[in-house]
Amino acid sequence: MVDPETKTIRGIVIPTDWYDNGHPRSVAIATYREQKYLVAESPKCRQLLSLLNERVVVSGKVHQEEQNMVIDVGDFYRDIA
Repeated sequence: MVDPETKTIRGIVIPTDWYDNGHPRSVAIATYREQKYLVAESPKCRQLLSLLNERVVVSGKVHQEEQNMVIDVGDFYRDIA
């Protein structure tokens, strides 16, 4: 198994799964290079839910699960550039 790599990515917070009531349950970061990183469940993931469709810079450990890249968020902030 490969150790997770620490990465910083820029992109837009998008929903990937929804509760029955239509509220988003999980999110991903869609990068400006057309890649998608699923955000691992954590308190940081729940904070990112409040930034849907916002531009962000996210850093954390990245690993692959099946066909998906997953980031365990260490820190993030709005991308104002």
